[in-house]
Amino acid sequence: MKAIIAGISSALLVGTVAWAQTGRENPTADWALINGQIHTMDAESTVAEAIGIEDGEIIYVGDAEGLGNVIGMGTEVFNLEGNMILPGFVDGHSHPVAGGLIMLGVDLQTDDKEELFARIRKEVETNDAEVILGYGVRFNPWTDGNPTAAMLDEIESERPVYFWTIDAHGAWVNSKALEVAGIDKDTPDTAPGFSFFERDEDGNPTGWIVEIPAQMQVLSALIDPTPEFMAPGVADWMERFAAAGITAAHDHGIQGMGQDEGFEMLLEFEEAGKLPLRVVGSYYWNDGSFDPLPALMEIREKYDTELVQARYLKVNMDGGDDKWNALYVDPYTDRPDIVPEPIIPYQVVEDTVIRADAAGINVTCHCWGDQAVRYLLDAIEAAIATNPPRERRHKITHGQSVHPDDRARFAELGVIYDTTGAWMTYDPLAQTIATDRLGPERVQATFPAAQVIQAGGTFSLGSDWPASGYVSEYRPLANIEYAVTRTLDGRKDVPPLGGEDAKLTVDQALRAQTINAAYGMGLSDQIGSLEVGKKADIVVLEKNLYDIDPNDISEVEVLFTIMNGTLTYDHREE
Repeated sequence: MKAIIAGISSALLVGTVAWAQTGRENPTADWALINGQIHTMDAESTVAEAIGIEDGEIIYVGDAEGLGNVIGMGTEVFNLEGNMILPGFVDGHSHPVAGGLIMLGVDLQTDDKEELFARIRKEVETNDAEVILGYGVRFNPWTDGNPTAAMLDEIESERPVYFWTIDAHGAWVNSKALEVAGIDKDTPDTAPGFSFFERDEDGNPTGWIVEIPAQMQVLSALIDPTPEFMAPGVADWMERFAAAGITAAHDHGIQGMGQDEGFEMLLEFEEAGKLPLRVVGSYYWNDGSFDPLPALMEIREKYDTELVQARYLKVNMDGGDDKWNALYVDPYTDRPDIVPEPIIPYQVVEDTVIRADAAGINVTCHCWGDQAVRYLLDAIEAAIATNPPRERRHKITHGQSVHPDDRARFAELGVIYDTTGAWMTYDPLAQTIATDRLGPERVQATFPAAQVIQAGGTFSLGSDWPASGYVSEYRPLANIEYAVTRTLDGRKDVPPLGGEDAKLTVDQALRAQTINAAYGMGLSDQIGSLEVGKKADIVVLEKNLYDIDPNDISEVEVLFTIMNGTLTYDHREE
């Protein structure tokens, strides 16, 4: 185990160690943090000065004087010098395994088409790989129609090109990629109406692919996304998560490889001491033709270690507004003739949720539109009415639109509302495509976190990394800033989405990224707040977030991250 005290100069500890050692012959605490602004995130909003830690657990929280009861000659003391201390950040919705595949290649996050094609040309000219990969293609530059294979063919026609869209639910490929995958005008759509190949008037695929099943049909023909292929990318991003202060994440679906393979990879990281965060995983279900519960029960039993647990059923109810496959109570403004169906028929979802709930299994759901949210709330309500009482942690994620009639139901049913700070802004996607689809009034009512909280609901923040609507952002401090300001960094001239009433307070956002996110993944009895008996998952920040301009939160430096009493990030080693 890497000692938290490693590298701290003796000068820093003069006075503190002498004080800490007095009167103790049999020390209990391994080490102590003193002189901090420790915001515990407990129910009383306690602010403490010191923490004692032993065997990876918190054994003391309070003022410095009280540490005398738990420290002695063997205790190492870390002087925080007034820095802010919080529970380690908990990401309520992430894809740490799938991200190792999606975030390969060239970064294409730009609004400028000329810049986009310049990046692609440079990647083609400088990369001699057999397949050209990239990620982050935004939707808002293409309001006049989606990009095509022909555009990419002009740059590269000999090698396959595969670019993920910014939301990871679409892809842009060249003709060579389609050829290698055997996709032509006679190829049936992978999941008609949900996941398909966009086609021209003659039925030929254009090079634009919608949703994961069709995407993987092409990508798996171009590369072999084995654990060995994906592990280096996953490992690289795990280090970045730790540097951002993340100590736990709720994985909402392993993609790109088999679900067993993904969990096995995480176990290997844990066994090798290279997993810097706790991962609660989900069994990803987007096909109503089979029952997911037998397979989920199997992986729940198989993957249940200290850091890796397969617990949740992830239901994919709908898609997104950009593709007209999100479910809404009211029609699309620009295409009222389109009435999409749920990815999984509602009756199948309700039956499965009831049976999962009876087995003690919590569900989480990709529910984008307000009708999708309502469907899942209805299914949970049916489960509660059918099954005996228990401690439930059902969760709805995204919830771009929540009908006013349903906002109070989160509290009434005990359902967690989880969404992403980066989505909660009036970004160029919201200003263009979302406004076309829904109209300005509905867009301004999107992501009603403040209203759900006001009605007594529990709100959780997750990054949905690597997916996003405009900018892929995994850093909790950035998502906290966006939730508080409802504006993106670098776009502060844009009015806040939903106006002033839609903004969260700093405290609400911090709780959403700590104790509430832990609650939403079934770990609030272990992490999410700094209390005696809980795990020593801690982040140390250079500034107190309560004392600064909320627009500067994303710029605050993470100094240290501690998970299970182990230092997983030290800013001095950068």
